Amino acid sequence: MERTMLAQALSYHHEGLCVIPCKPRDKMPAIEWEEYQRRTSTQTEIQEWYSNSHGYNIGIVHGAVSDNYVTLDFDHDAGLFIAMKTQFPGLFVGRIEQSGSEEGFHLPLRVETLPNFGHDRRRERPKGNKTWRTSLGVCNVRAAYCQTVSPPSVHPSGTLYRFIQKGPIVATATLTRIIAWLDTLVPVPTQKAVTRRSEQATTTGKTMIEAVKAVWDTVGIFRHFGLVNETRREPNGETRLLGNGGLLVAEDKDTWYNFSDEEGGGVLEAWAWCRYGSISAKRGRFREMLLEMAQAANLDVAQFYRRGDEVVAVGAEGDRQRWSKGCERWGRVRT
Repeated sequence: MERTMLAQALSYHHEGLCVIPCKPRDKMPAIEWEEYQRRTSTQTEIQEWYSNSHGYNIGIVHGAVSDNYVTLDFDHDAGLFIAMKTQFPGLFVGRIEQSGSEEGFHLPLRVETLPNFGHDRRRERPKGNKTWRTSLGVCNVRAAYCQTVSPPSVHPSGTLYRFIQKGPIVATATLTRIIAWLDTLVPVPTQKAVTRRSEQATTTGKTMIEAVKAVWDTVGIFRHFGLVNETRREPNGETRLLGNGGLLVAEDKDTWYNFSDEEGGGVLEAWAWCRYGSISAKRGRFREMLLEMAQAANLDVAQFYRRGDEVVAVGAEGDRQRWSKGCERWGRVRT
């Protein structure tokens, strides 16, 4: 297996791709890899990594360092892959990979112009990837500052990442049309009015936040959205929620980070990430989000009433309706 892994890693290198080692049966880089976002790994480095019985997986770094290499990562696929293939058949004539989870696919591409996903204020750099969660599955467009595990790497389950169609990496000018098409598949949440019990039952936003944080931690939120299945305790005390793109929860359960989306934070960010697909969504739906969190925790929503809440979407029936229409994370319908 080591000889096969080395041969494939060198093959990627000869294609102009920046190869880095990932931990055995894992998606995490096995080295400090920030410099490889700026320079391509050498043949000597690759031979050293894959000739010493480390059992490393193969990661390929995205972006300019790999000649504008990007990957469309389909996860928990329920028809999105075929729908995109039907819409953009020219992109699917070359190399296609099946992910080790066997629930999705990787479509490697080279683009003339990398997509603009906005600015990452936390890192003070452009955002490297973006995720679309639809009723047909999840698509993460990975373009920069990230890497993707590639065949013949080994998934944590023991299954191999593999080529389901061999061939060259297809080149295209931009991803503009693909991104616009993906945008059309993301459903807009419906709205349902909050029951108005008492105009006198007012409170401040700070009190609402305190009440919500008192009953929720990040693990509770991820469990609420169906993300806590198989877990693994890390040596540093963190908990890895397997099958969720590198989702780590801190030992105190107050903070989290997802390596696939390059997002993280506390309980409020966890709810926004699970509920709306991005932590940035809380800026536009902050009040709605707090009311949903309060109700999901069986708090009396009326005690938090504030003028204008009549148009905020909450309610168990409304939640089920929105989840069933595809707003759920990873395609799971909450019952």
